[in-house]
Amino acid sequence: MKAVALDMDGTILNDEHIITDELLSLVSSLQEKGYYIFLATGRTLSDVQEVLAKDMRPDGIAAANGMVAVAGETILADETLDEEIVRKLIEENRKHRLYYEIHTKDGRRISFKEDEISLVEELEGPKAETVREHEWNSRQKVWKEHLQLEEDPDLKEVVKVYFFTNDQEKLENWEVSLGGNKAPFITSSSSEHNVEVMKEGISKGSALELLLDYYSIAPEELIAIGDGGNDIPMLELAGRPVVMSNAPEELKDQFPEVTDYPNTENGVYKFLKEALEEKE
Repeated sequence: MKAVALDMDGTILNDEHIITDELLSLVSSLQEKGYYIFLATGRTLSDVQEVLAKDMRPDGIAAANGMVAVAGETILADETLDEEIVRKLIEENRKHRLYYEIHTKDGRRISFKEDEISLVEELEGPKAETVREHEWNSRQKVWKEHLQLEEDPDLKEVVKVYFFTNDQEKLENWEVSLGGNKAPFITSSSSEHNVEVMKEGISKGSALELLLDYYSIAPEELIAIGDGGNDIPMLELAGRPVVMSNAPEELKDQFPEVTDYPNTENGVYKFLKEALEEKE
């Protein structure tokens, strides 16, 4: 194995969105031994850089579910969603009333001011038992600190649109609505309470292919670790796909190698320590 691709939320981040010092040290040690470390996340590039510890310097990042791919200072992919698609998505969502965030290339998260009431409705009630703690914490933090409500936002630099609801049935109905839309986009979910929309043909897998090609690494030489549905393309790509113990059962059924510990118990660190460092 020559490279490791790591999801962030629910994988290397605990529920407080922190990477442990042990994992940071291990990643640095693996890089010194010649392993390439990639991050593959639904977060935008600016969001990754904000959350990422200063001591972690990945060799490549696949951000916004593959819409952006960078290797050091080299940009390998830099995609945006068509403005007309974004406007149609928001208009259609007004029939379903899910919470949403429009993520832009410069790191902003935007919603239309006229949708404020429906946004609040999703976040002011109690958390559903099936909503993961880290996702709920993220929504609350974004709502209180980052989400910008605008009358007529500029939608020319959108990398993805994120939709969330406490109600799984509502999400299923929304996904049916999206499936009936013939516009050129693709959907991906990191949990059973969200769905994200990106440009057609884009995924974590497509961005990792660019990174592997850039560093002349075969997919068979890649370990990929994730916990959600949006990780499936990279897990299918990797020679050794690994699923977090906190992942949904259907993902574990599809990819049988599972970490012994969840993200809240330093699961990635413990897996990589045994799988790579101690094999040296």
